[in-house]
Amino acid sequence: MTKLPLEGVRIVELTQIYAGPYASTLLADWGAELIRLETIQGIVGTTRGIYLKVPKELIEQTKLSGTAGGAIFPDWDPGDRPWNRAVSMTSTGRNKLSMTLDLLRPEGLEILGKLFAKTDVFIENNVPETIDKLKISYDWLKEINPEIIMIRMPAFGLNGPYKNYRCLGLHVDGVSGHSYNKGYVDEEPSRRGETVAADAAAGASAAFAAFTALWSRRKTGKGQLIELPLAENFIPFMSESITDFNMNNRVRSTIGNRDRRMAPHGVYQCQGEDKWMTIAVSNNDQWQSLCTIIGRTDLANDTRFKNANVRLENQNELDEIVNQWTKTQNHLEAFHEFQKAGIPAGPVLDELEALQDPHLVHRSYYETLENSELPKLQYPGPLWRMSKTPNHHKSAPPLLGEHNEYIYKEVLGLSNDEYRRLEDEGHIGMDIIEK
Repeated sequence: MTKLPLEGVRIVELTQIYAGPYASTLLADWGAELIRLETIQGIVGTTRGIYLKVPKELIEQTKLSGTAGGAIFPDWDPGDRPWNRAVSMTSTGRNKLSMTLDLLRPEGLEILGKLFAKTDVFIENNVPETIDKLKISYDWLKEINPEIIMIRMPAFGLNGPYKNYRCLGLHVDGVSGHSYNKGYVDEEPSRRGETVAADAAAGASAAFAAFTALWSRRKTGKGQLIELPLAENFIPFMSESITDFNMNNRVRSTIGNRDRRMAPHGVYQCQGEDKWMTIAVSNNDQWQSLCTIIGRTDLANDTRFKNANVRLENQNELDEIVNQWTKTQNHLEAFHEFQKAGIPAGPVLDELEALQDPHLVHRSYYETLENSELPKLQYPGPLWRMSKTPNHHKSAPPLLGEHNEYIYKEVLGLSNDEYRRLEDEGHIGMDIIEK
């Protein structure tokens, strides 16, 4: 069997929510041994769902409103160990190992030091003062292991006035300028849904940084500290707006789903309940084809729409014309019709349609995983495909502390007696200790 590129690389993570866990997921997908540091000391981190005992009313609220993500479980059943079934962990936990220890006790830090001596990369995305309090500094790490790579992913960086400010994806969107550019005309700035693009972008960047640092270490034999602030990572995605301001001192306004250079460009309602499609026309040939498809060849040479500039000036009328046609169409059938004519278009898929999309099914994109506390669930496959190293997911998200015995005994070399002592002292376990 072909070895994956990161086989033999050991990565330890102390991460929460999405950016950090997503970074490590990408690395685990490609063969790294990924160890999650967790605790049973009465603290359920956000990645495992927040709640130790999930209120029934919260689950009901989630069913009805779609909010309160910490209360989402398979079949809405938290089970006896909700921290093993929460959607947040389930979505980013594949191909990982879990160990428990108490970092608030000196012995916990001592154990961690022994693990770092055998670790290639350490990833964390906590507020800097949290890592400072735990005494997990890069200086300490490189004393233990000069070749270790430490990736830190604070919201705002390791210095500066915002250093220890708390932040979630919504706030990163705001401080990086994205929220101001999002949303519809004359409405409040918006993140537009629950998708946290800033976290995903930072996770992908961190995975790339890990690859880069590992390659550098091959040449130099030395590890290094990598600082990757979420807000700074997301600002370059605004590069055109920032450059525009530098060139013209212009602050761009929100435009909803429209484009500043082409029309029609937007999301259009289709036949059925809450069905939509996207259409973008970038040149006159595409415009001529669109007129034919919607049965309005009379518009092809209409002076209001004869070129891109006047189509932009008259896009309110244009959108109404296009929308009148799309409302009578199936969003999937119309998508194929536009694409056959060379017009960029796509259906707006809900989760079920995305899982059943025939293109993704044909490509075997989703892969099925399960463990003793999770049913069979479909997961997105590896982000890229390599011809010489075909890859598939290896394991479902780990149960809390599931791999304690392997890590403590095989990786760290503890005896059975030492292992049992740490169990008795509350470092090791698979159940949260209620306080």
